[in-house]
Amino acid sequence: MKNSLARFGFIFTIFLLFIVISISPSIIGNIENITNPSIDYFSINSYTENFRLLAYWNFDEGSGNLAHDYSGHGFDGAITGASWATGYSGYALDFDGEGSNVNLDLYSQNLGFNKTDDYKISAWINSESTESGIIYMISYSSPPPIFYIKFNFDGTLQMKVQITASCQLIINSTNSYNNGLWHYIEGIYYGNKTNPMIELYVDNDLVGRDSDWLCPAFQFKKAKIGMATNDSEFFNGIIDEVKVFKTPNEPPEKPTITGPDHGKPGDNIKYKFNAVDPNGDKIKYIIDWGDNQTETTALNPSGADIIVPHTWSEKSDYTIKVHAQDENDLIGPESTKAITMPKNRAITWNYLLMKVLERFHLLEKILNLNNN
Repeated sequence: MKNSLARFGFIFTIFLLFIVISISPSIIGNIENITNPSIDYFSINSYTENFRLLAYWNFDEGSGNLAHDYSGHGFDGAITGASWATGYSGYALDFDGEGSNVNLDLYSQNLGFNKTDDYKISAWINSESTESGIIYMISYSSPPPIFYIKFNFDGTLQMKVQITASCQLIINSTNSYNNGLWHYIEGIYYGNKTNPMIELYVDNDLVGRDSDWLCPAFQFKKAKIGMATNDSEFFNGIIDEVKVFKTPNEPPEKPTITGPDHGKPGDNIKYKFNAVDPNGDKIKYIIDWGDNQTETTALNPSGADIIVPHTWSEKSDYTIKVHAQDENDLIGPESTKAITMPKNRAITWNYLLMKVLERFHLLEKILNLNNN
């Protein structure tokens, strides 16, 4: 009897193991392709290690018509038409493909980027739609310029930066992702290089890259989650955990001033100014010559030598003050340089005697002896 029970227990254990092994791939199949999704993959990527969180909508409110920005920057979005659903993490927003969206127009300039910035958006998406739909988009009043990531009608993903009809970067994925499973997407724009580049990742796999020169004009007035900014291409599916990252825009460094420290009134004296902008933005120099005259140069490339002449009309001591300002109006620290326009000394007998004594030290000693 005991042997029968032992044999039955052994067979039952093997049967249970067989069931677990058979079922487990279907349970974890979609998770295996995601490397620790709770951690931003690119936080350890050398190309994006300087990214800082700009906006974060986790859609965990579960009710109401406001999507709070948990980055601390206050970019709260107005929800229209989208319903609350179970998300990849907590709650999420379910977009109906008919006009539901999160309106972020008030913050479009803050959420935008310049040509020389680095920029990234990430999100979790889940859809079975066969219609094209925007996941995230920023644009001018009517596109272009635009930046977006969207579903194509066949379930492939498209990422695009467009300034004009002939000046754009674009990626289309090969695989389709409208299979009703959660997918993690990241779209990255690298602007701090000669030829800007975009990359699109899905479930941490690179699915496309494009690089080329881009026109310099970037300006944004509209921003939406779940639809195009021109009220079209409505997303049908669930979106969760939307994050926007950007390299911090820093002011130019302290300029150097190269040139003489003295001169004569009426002379045209040239000075060379040079400052570096950490973001590679163009910079201009705002110069106070110390004689109630100021001057502002045109925008010039970061790190370029800029020569500016100036003429002082009166004899005096002056202090040149200059700071650099980038094309985004950020002002860097001030540099100074002292310059002298010497005044004529009154020629007196005492002055001449002192000059003679300086040249003939023996005569000075004789005079000192007589005085003693």
